[in-house]
Amino acid sequence: MRLHKKLLGAGVGALVAGCLGMSATATAAFPNFSDCPRGSLYCVDVQSTGGSMDIKGFRVPLGDSLNIRGGLVSPDGSQVVFTPPAGTNGFFSKSIQVPGGLLGIDFPLPGNAVRATAKLAGPPSAIKIGLDDFSLRMPMKLELRNPLIGPWCQIGSDRNPVTVNLHIARFGTPDFPAGGGLLLYGNTHVDSTFSIPGASNCGLTLGLIDALVNAKLRLPSSSGNNTITIDNNFGFVPGS
Repeated sequence: MRLHKKLLGAGVGALVAGCLGMSATATAAFPNFSDCPRGSLYCVDVQSTGGSMDIKGFRVPLGDSLNIRGGLVSPDGSQVVFTPPAGTNGFFSKSIQVPGGLLGIDFPLPGNAVRATAKLAGPPSAIKIGLDDFSLRMPMKLELRNPLIGPWCQIGSDRNPVTVNLHIARFGTPDFPAGGGLLLYGNTHVDSTFSIPGASNCGLTLGLIDALVNAKLRLPSSSGNNTITIDNNFGFVPGS
């Protein structure tokens, strides 16, 4: 109970300080706590609405492709652990088109289009959500699909992920549900400290065109050269 109150009190305090006097505009799809694991301290839903990832000046739009959903539990009464809905890892994503495809031009040439899908690298417990400062930390890998590069080409892996530490750069419009918790509409999270490894398994899983993918995306890319910006709706309510 002490941990429960601490989390909620810190979150409300930060929100009120940043957004006093604002009101919310609800959307149909957000929030979604329908599959929150039973026994959670809090149910959490974070849905992207826009944003981009910039790699040394090359920009990939993110749109509404990302969603983190699940519950926060505290098995030992001190540390808080993310737990996903049953049968999932809590990291839901849709594929996005890489601008310019393989050839660097936005034209529907056969075999040029590349689809990218962000995936969680590691177990669901690797997702860290801070209700005191609305931070998000997650290790990711990016799966690339194209007839030439094959279905297993990826940037990052479970052993060598792209780990982003997102902090809230802009508070959105708050709402306070009747049962407790917070809903924030129209936030912006940012991280510019992460590094990105080179591509692997591109081209019939043999790495035949890893160099082509790395040249297109200018990989590997060290910390300080990359920025991810995620516009989102962020919400949490007490669990059951």
